[in-house]
Amino acid sequence: MNKLVTDQDTDIVFFSPWIKRFKCYKTIDKVLRFFEIQHEFLCSTKDYWARDYMPIQINDNYLVQYCYNPDYLREKKEYITDPTQCCSRLRQTPTLTDVIIDGGNVIKCHDSVIMTDKVFKENSKNYSRIDLLNKLEELFKAELIVIPWDKAESFGHADGMVRYIRENQLLLTNYQDFDNLLRKKILKSLGSKFEIIELHYDVSKPSENNWAYINYLRTKDIILLPWLGIEEDNQAIKQFETLFPEYKGRIVPIDARSLIKLGGALNCISWNVKSNQGFRDYCSAVQRFKSVSSCIKLTDNINKEGKQWN
Repeated sequence: MNKLVTDQDTDIVFFSPWIKRFKCYKTIDKVLRFFEIQHEFLCSTKDYWARDYMPIQINDNYLVQYCYNPDYLREKKEYITDPTQCCSRLRQTPTLTDVIIDGGNVIKCHDSVIMTDKVFKENSKNYSRIDLLNKLEELFKAELIVIPWDKAESFGHADGMVRYIRENQLLLTNYQDFDNLLRKKILKSLGSKFEIIELHYDVSKPSENNWAYINYLRTKDIILLPWLGIEEDNQAIKQFETLFPEYKGRIVPIDARSLIKLGGALNCISWNVKSNQGFRDYCSAVQRFKSVSSCIKLTDNINKEGKQWN
């Protein structure tokens, strides 16, 4: 099995330009600029989410582009982004597959991938369970671990349930606080391969949104943690500071309430990658364009001011 690119390897973050409609993006932009983290916008997107349709980066230059055909957008096809144009602009040529996947249902670990069993339902017309399992392991070049779908969440995404911390260590959302039966099923599915650390909040009136802390954005330099304006916020921050001591001073709360109302949070709106030559070329081209645009704007302003003074 290969060593996969995981969140802590990534150094570039991409967003859909539609995210600029949300107030939280101004804060995200400021934070990423402060920590000097490269971030750019994708092209030709049709939604404010980014994770679900963009390819899965397995190693530096090997990306897998799946079939993005979500059941929750069957009646809203105008919001389904075709990632082909996005990848072309990014100078990427991913390996294509007909397997139906949502990017939010893929959690990459050191040498394995975790998905919910919704993937079997999505592909039942074309693949048996065993054939799909073998196909996915071939594509990911890694062991596939399947956990039960949390039916309280219609999207069936694993990134609202579990995240990879470091080799052989996983973080599980706070199911112990509200769904111990599902928690036991997930722990059984994960087996003994990982040490499981569980989030937990000791509050008088638990919020129905306190699941969202698990949907953080992590790169090699920073963690952006959802802030919900609830009693659990401070406890979540303290738990993350304990879990990720290597990120001391770089775990930043971001007000994600407007996103959570729509069913997602910070991992959902982003696509973080480890830079390769294509990504670097794209980012350089964007920066050159911004520089030229700034010069043109500055020149126009100078000319306007000159006319006013004449």
